[in-house]
Amino acid sequence: MKKASAKRIPKEILDLVREQLTRTGHHESVGTGRWSFIHGLQKAVKDFVKNAPALDPQLSLSYPQGPSEDLLRRAFNLKSPPGATQTLRNLLALFATQNTQDWNSLINERFRDKYKSLVDAGEDDMEEVKPMQSLGTENMDSFATKIANVLIEKLSNKEIDLLKDQLRDEKRTDHFSGEEIEGLYVPSQNDPMKPEFPPRPFYEPKFPASSTFQIDVPGFTNVWLKDESTNPTGTHKSRMAWEVLIKAKQYHIKEVSIISSGSAAAAIQHFFNLYKVNTKLKVLMDFKISKEIKDSLRKMGSEIYETDLSRQSLTGKEIKELTHNKEGIDITYREILDRYNDNYYDWLSYEIMNEHPSWCFVPFGTGDLFVNILIIAEREFNNRIYKHDPRFSGDIQKISKCHFLGATTHDANSRMDKLFSYYLPSLDDYQFYINSLIQNQRIGNLSGILEVDETFIEEALEISKKHSIRCEPSGIAGLALLLQMKDELPKDEKMLIINTGSTIYPA
Repeated sequence: MKKASAKRIPKEILDLVREQLTRTGHHESVGTGRWSFIHGLQKAVKDFVKNAPALDPQLSLSYPQGPSEDLLRRAFNLKSPPGATQTLRNLLALFATQNTQDWNSLINERFRDKYKSLVDAGEDDMEEVKPMQSLGTENMDSFATKIANVLIEKLSNKEIDLLKDQLRDEKRTDHFSGEEIEGLYVPSQNDPMKPEFPPRPFYEPKFPASSTFQIDVPGFTNVWLKDESTNPTGTHKSRMAWEVLIKAKQYHIKEVSIISSGSAAAAIQHFFNLYKVNTKLKVLMDFKISKEIKDSLRKMGSEIYETDLSRQSLTGKEIKELTHNKEGIDITYREILDRYNDNYYDWLSYEIMNEHPSWCFVPFGTGDLFVNILIIAEREFNNRIYKHDPRFSGDIQKISKCHFLGATTHDANSRMDKLFSYYLPSLDDYQFYINSLIQNQRIGNLSGILEVDETFIEEALEISKKHSIRCEPSGIAGLALLLQMKDELPKDEKMLIINTGSTIYPA
């Protein structure tokens, strides 16, 4: 794939963009200067990304909050380096033509004689948020800055430096055949014959890493449960913690901050302790979290900070300030250590898809696992023409018809406490992404995020107890959602429940 190349946007297309901006009404609240429209344009394009029907899912992933004003100024040659990448050019062309023409079709239909040289030939330019295999070191600074522009907030210099290091390392992943990272051995990136989890030498890696078995649910004949409670520390968060450990050692990260209700923090600290890393884990917790959980995490070695998480949505910068993190990073919203939302749970996502369910019920708290599954499902749908990831052994046609349902709660007093969040900044983007996948027939049309009625939790726990499944209300919420929907569901189609487990704290 060729190297990214920014191209100028000619005046004629700028005029089309401004005409469409006028139709949206966002131009009315800005000043009278020649380029004062940029602020309004940023808002208008953000709305377009969220609301345009059947928009290319990659665009919604690349610009979940719309392009930044900085990127727009570069696109219209108002800031150095000038020009726009192909992704941004396509987005602006679709915006200007009300989602009817991308960059190439707009040039070819209206301006071919004058701007034929601006048509993109061959494969797409690399986008801002995709790995760049041919990225030169001299372009690393500008590319890291572009990534920063599409994250939730502007990154610190420390975090941008980490992104640069990761980008350099990604250039060699095509030839990855196992790597020793300061006492950690990562046997492969995606070879099912060389799984990485649960990690050696303390555990025995296997693929799949957790078991799936059939369970008896009244009224159904084909219900299966994937049991993540057998992981180290008892939950699926152990998989994420392993990835965090790898990055912490690989990039010598001194401090890591995270908002956690306990499970993620316990998993990360467990692996930090096991592999004797010097990284400090700084955990921001709501003041309502039990003293027992906080004391357990302190005993493990985590630094605990308390606040009222209901007061406001916190940015990564604010989380770092509240946890006195001056030399490290915040990973609450994933973007630093897992920029593409596909790394924390990629192996688990393949294990799930290889079961080729018709319906899949997944607990939805932060949404990390649920969205990871969807991204991998979309990727394998796109890969069907070329070559599937070696970990994939499912039926992509069945997966494209599978209904993926996230089980969540909006009740602060719910027994499913791990699924509740006062603020989830990415939720609108997740909803939009799900709709895009449905519209493009990547997943079943009944997929979505649904609230679980509290009354079905007890029955789900009783069924789990009969099968000796270790769980808690949050972890078994998928089964509760199935019970809630039992009158709407086919009784003989394959149902897959993901039990995310229950945290094991040290005695």
